[in-house]
Parts: sequence; structure tokens; C-alpha cells
Amino acid sequence: MINYFIKATRMKLSIKRVLTALIPSLIALSPITHAHTIEEKIADCKCDQACYTDEVTDLKCSGGNFSFKSHSLPDESHTLMLGITGNNQQFPSKHDMEIRLPLNPKKASRVTQTEPGAVGIAVNGVPIFDPSTQGPKQSSGKPVSAASAGELDECGGHAGRGDDYHYHIAPKCLIEELGKEAIDDKKQAVGYAADGFPILALGWFDKGNDIEAKLDECRGATDGAGQYFYNIEYQGEYAILDCLSGKEQRFARDNWTHRKNSKGKEIQGMPVKLAVSQYQQTEVEGNICYIMSGVLSDEQLVNTSGKVNRIKKLEGSIFYCSSSCYGQFIETKKARARGRTSVFDSQTAGCPADFIAIQDNDFLDYRN
Repeated sequence: MINYFIKATRMKLSIKRVLTALIPSLIALSPITHAHTIEEKIADCKCDQACYTDEVTDLKCSGGNFSFKSHSLPDESHTLMLGITGNNQQFPSKHDMEIRLPLNPKKASRVTQTEPGAVGIAVNGVPIFDPSTQGPKQSSGKPVSAASAGELDECGGHAGRGDDYHYHIAPKCLIEELGKEAIDDKKQAVGYAADGFPILALGWFDKGNDIEAKLDECRGATDGAGQYFYNIEYQGEYAILDCLSGKEQRFARDNWTHRKNSKGKEIQGMPVKLAVSQYQQTEVEGNICYIMSGVLSDEQLVNTSGKVNRIKKLEGSIFYCSSSCYGQFIETKKARARGRTSVFDSQTAGCPADFIAIQDNDFLDYRN
């Protein structure tokens, strides 16, 4: 054993001498590349209002931080809620958000795995969430992704439990709004992660900027100036980031008025299979009214006569204007039937007479 070890050591020394002699030639033939590094330099414009959309206001840079305010809603041209099939019966509403993040974040000694909830903010002031839902976990112990649950719209987002609109995957409509010049030519950020590092979408328009092979475990890379950043996936799962490389910050303060029912209790939507075909938000008699229309599938409902019906397909609208004008599905324990049984919990006394959501709405046949 001792002799073998000596021979092996001598062999390693000989190989080392050969490699040492060859290294200069190898360097001349192939340039040395650093893992997770790109030659190009990304834009550094955290303090430049031109790098944000009009939805972001009060941008300030001081004390080593940058901060701004937003209402948590994207541009009106974005097609919110369309394409959703797994519906939480929540409406995108105005929030008063204040964001603060470090100007010069540092990488931590170890990465932080993301959990269901906010992991960043987009440059239009809309929060970015972890891909998973905040609902029940699978048998594997992992939460269900919002995308696989059919909860996301064509823009990559939806309204959460607090009627807060946010993204779970690539903010597609925002990226298209920003355009090729900002995304691939100027290499500006699409958003900022909870640790302060920028989030880009290189390769979205120009596949010559594809850096998928250079990303680390968190979907991060370092540019030619040493700036670390995350990069959004332009296909497949449209992932934003898989973990945080820096120290996670408590970066957002959020204030909003919760929807309430006729009894003064806060309304939180129950998940249903409602495929959204139309969403509109309008002002009626001083109230902001939300109407979401589509087809309800595979739901057990109790009609106004007390009869339980298993619904395969039913067209209608859920809506909210005020505590005296709303309608959405809730579970009922009164019906004698196996499995979850629901009713359409509604109040229409405070609705305008010509309010579209209470006209030709088949969901009202199952009101409580």
C-alpha cells in the first residue's frame, strides 16, 4: 500500500510537469472563461426615472438605498386576468405601496431559497412573487405552482388574497411594453429582487443575448463590470429567479382597503374553476366596480329552490362594487350533499339598476 502510494504520487508529479509546460499553449488556443460571467455590461439606472414606467412615482436615492411608490397595478393596456382557469375570485385593486432596496447589494455567503410570497418588484411597481401558490401543498410536500394550477393570466400574474396584482412568472406584458431597445439593447432591468439585485430579461427579443448556459443556481450571472443580476427565462416555465444570492430585505410596505360583505366581514375568495373570458374595472356612482366573466366548470351548486345541481358548464360573472353590491361563490354547509357544495353569495340592493353584472347573469340562479 505504501509503495503504491509513492508510485501514484510520482505519477501525479510527472503529469503536473507536463500540464505546466502545456498551459501557455492552451491559453493561446482558448481564452479563459469564468463561469456565470458575461462580457457585456448591464444598465445601472436604479435612480433614473426613465428606467421605470409611469406607474412608479417618488423615486429617490439616498442613504445607500433607492425607494419609490406605486399602486401595484400595471399599465391599462395589459390584459389582466384573461386566460385564468383556476380562479381565486380576487380582483386586482389599487394598493399604496412603498418600496426600498439597497443601491449596492452584496452577495451572501449562501443562497436563500424562496418561499411563497414576494421575492421582488417590477419596474412598473407590481410585486414579483415566488412561482408557487400559497394554498395547500402536494403530497410531495412542495407547493403547487400558480402556473400549473391555471391561476395566471396572459401577462404572467393574477390577483392574490389581498386583491393585490402580482407576477409569479415572467411579466410578459411588461417586457413587451418595455420593448427590445430597453430589454436587449440597453440591457435595463425589468425589476429588482428582494436582495436588491436587478432582474433582466436578456434574450427575450434577441436570442443572441441568450445566457441560459451561463446562469448559476439562482438564475444569476455577473456582467463585465462585476454587477450581479438575475435573468428571466424567455420560454418554458418563464422562471424569474430560483433563489436569492444576496441578503433578503424587508423591502415593501403595503396599504389597501379590504373588500367587505354586507355583514362587515372581509371577503377572501374561494378557489373555483372559472375560466375568465372578460375582465373589466369601471367607476359606478363613485365606487370602483370589478366584473369578471367566464365559464364555471365542475362545481356542485345549490339553486334558489334548495336543489343541489352538479354543474358542468355555466356562464356568468362575479363582481364587486360595495358591501351592498357584490356576488361570488362561497362554500355552504347547509346542503345535504357529498363533497364541496357552493352558493352564489350576493347582494344587489346597492347595485345601479343598469349594472351589467346583474343582467343576464346565470350565477344569480344560485344565490343564497
